[in-house]
Amino acid sequence: MESEKILLLGATGGSGIAFIEESLALPHPPHLTLYLRNPSKLPPKFHSHVNISIVTGTLSDFDALASTMKTHAITTVVSFLGAYVSLTAVFTRPTHITPIADSFTAIMRAMAANSVPRLLVLSTPAYWVDGRDVDSSWKLSLFGLFPKIFAPQGSAEMKRIAENVVNFHSPSSSNENGLEWTVFRIPALTDGSGDLPVWAGYAGPEYKGGLYLSRASLARWVLG
Repeated sequence: MESEKILLLGATGGSGIAFIEESLALPHPPHLTLYLRNPSKLPPKFHSHVNISIVTGTLSDFDALASTMKTHAITTVVSFLGAYVSLTAVFTRPTHITPIADSFTAIMRAMAANSVPRLLVLSTPAYWVDGRDVDSSWKLSLFGLFPKIFAPQGSAEMKRIAENVVNFHSPSSSNENGLEWTVFRIPALTDGSGDLPVWAGYAGPEYKGGLYLSRASLARWVLG
């Protein structure tokens, strides 16, 4: 992605920060446009970097998203957006409220309007690929069970993010925009080394992943 112009969503979270740091460490860093609701949450060292532009906006604002993509000639959108774990959700289970997932309609419409061809999106094993994923180990069972019990709203949000991306590009939708997407589903994230290995694939007998993944390794994998 060294020659890309990347629109980064979720830039102030742990994975977003790791992605920025790993991007800027490349010999020829991509230009990053950070689309933020609250720029004050971004570490000061990134505010004046030559390879970073900062845009303030909301995820549901189609016009702002489309304008940002056009102005900064975006070629790839990377999302590390994730749900906030709420204690209230454990008891009330408002799984029908998924504002982050719902915003992907505006995000992907803005991409289509500006012919932005590539989207990489974070999700979790809450989303299951019918016909490809197979529940074949206790690790995979835990991935699916624990979030539903302890963070039901967050689990529903992350599942819906993947569903909205996949359905936007499904055969029943218009594919004239030529959008290519990747939904990467993560286990528990850590602040470990970026040199740790990453395994990517479907769940099943060939699954070689673990219960943990470092944010830095994830960032390097996304950067490709």
